Amino acid sequence: MHGDADRDIVLSDFEGLRVVTLLGEWDVSNRDRLHEALVALGADRDVLVDLRGAGFFDSTALAELIMLYKRLTGCGRRLEALVGDSNMRRLLELTSLDALFGVSAQRAEYLREHLPTPTA
Repeated sequence: MHGDADRDIVLSDFEGLRVVTLLGEWDVSNRDRLHEALVALGADRDVLVDLRGAGFFDSTALAELIMLYKRLTGCGRRLEALVGDSNMRRLLELTSLDALFGVSAQRAEYLREHLPTPTA
């Protein structure tokens, strides 16, 4: 957990990945907190962003994911996004960001079966 007041950002580790689970709505009002959490990850491991519990993302939140992607790939690391059947899948498809940090259907199924689901 990123902090008691920040139950919408959950940090964990899974099979060598750093997992960032984002819950709830993400927009300009909490962009700074999202930015700080993603920068604090560093770039020494691959990152999985679990968006299954995210209800809304505006362009500022998407920009933070893009910046994380650039930091990681610049250091030879990967960023994956797990979206499940949430509306986040459609958002990533509409913005063509699914091609940058998408998860294959087979990988998504494996993650859904094995990645613990955090609770807020």
